[in-house]
Amino acid sequence: MLNTISKKEIEALNEQIIAGTDNSFEFEKGRFTDVIISAPHTANQRREGKLKYMEPYSGVVAKLLNKYYGYTILYKSKDCNDDANYDKTSPYKEFLYEKCKEFKPLIVLDLHCLSKEKDCQINLGTNYGATLNDDTEILNDLIFNLKKFNIKNISTDHPFFATDYTIASSISRDIKIKAIQIEMNTGFISKRKNILKVIKAIHAFCQSLRRKNVVRSRKLSIEKLRDIDKRFYNYQSLNDFEYVADEPRIVLSAPHAKASYLNQKIKASESMSGSICKLFFKEFGFSVIYKSKDNDIDYFNTPKNEYKNILFKKIIKSNKTKLFLEIHILNENRIQDVTIFLPKKYDHDTLYQIINILNNNHLELFSINSIFDSTKKTRTINQVRGKCFKLQLCFNYRLVKDDKSLKRVIAALKNIISLFIE
Repeated sequence: MLNTISKKEIEALNEQIIAGTDNSFEFEKGRFTDVIISAPHTANQRREGKLKYMEPYSGVVAKLLNKYYGYTILYKSKDCNDDANYDKTSPYKEFLYEKCKEFKPLIVLDLHCLSKEKDCQINLGTNYGATLNDDTEILNDLIFNLKKFNIKNISTDHPFFATDYTIASSISRDIKIKAIQIEMNTGFISKRKNILKVIKAIHAFCQSLRRKNVVRSRKLSIEKLRDIDKRFYNYQSLNDFEYVADEPRIVLSAPHAKASYLNQKIKASESMSGSICKLFFKEFGFSVIYKSKDNDIDYFNTPKNEYKNILFKKIIKSNKTKLFLEIHILNENRIQDVTIFLPKKYDHDTLYQIINILNNNHLELFSINSIFDSTKKTRTINQVRGKCFKLQLCFNYRLVKDDKSLKRVIAALKNIISLFIE
């Protein structure tokens, strides 16, 4: 186990890496090829004719990630009068290109060390988002995992930002694979407890990335969703609502999926909200609850009812649920693409990520806690207890009736949900 490794063993490994080999670089394929760890400065290098000394411990992090967690790694092992990270082309970079084309990893993590005189413990270089194709959720997830292991002094794109011909920028630009340049403070990483923290944080990030990718990368058929919605719209269940409480960490709700009465007027069915719940349950196994029969009960606006009773007592688990997401369909006469409702207290950083996801999916016309009374006590997000993130999203019907727009809605929902998959 990683925790059993001693400071002496770490130093011995570092000395072994410094000694190098007869090869320009070493490649070690691990059990996992969906993440490639690169360390191009584990040997002395020449930049524009000037000697630059190797970066100690960057190779140690790579080697221990390979030994204890099975990651595939590539590291420099000989001074060949080049700089594998700085030069426009190099044998190291060309070999890495080949492996990226072969394995198609989710991400390449390029390890470096910066001077102990620098203020930060970790500097993450993304060329201002370009190396991640502006996928800020991945960057935020890496930062989250670093902080989880008590690494708090983190900077992004300062003092180093992964310039144009670095490994990270080259891989993302030329091979279209996401990459992050991770610069570790030499003074910080030279301590045993800190190097173990970094290794564990990187491993936790990679595990999270794999789980999130299951949701993000799954292609959901709009035709299948349309078919579900057609049958759901024309079908009346024997029960007033249906629910499945198998996976409590993500809970989706659609209390207006069937018609009801509101203020003595018929509240039309928002069948697509229920159909989305059904599709996400079938594809991912999330917990869902949705109205499945027309009746005179408005489960959303009524303070207490059986729907909410089941939701609060049988589905949402205060210590397990990470996200409660309630889906509605908005009248197409509204100008907004999406209306977002949140309780009084919520995580602002998460909201910014949600807004970024909506923007990236061209759902730019949105409002937050407007149109309807966001403080209304009957609003479900104001009644849910526990630490889970409570969110109500109302999508305009004009988005739902058009296939291209519906694809954007589903893509946004997948990415929003993935934020809460750890």
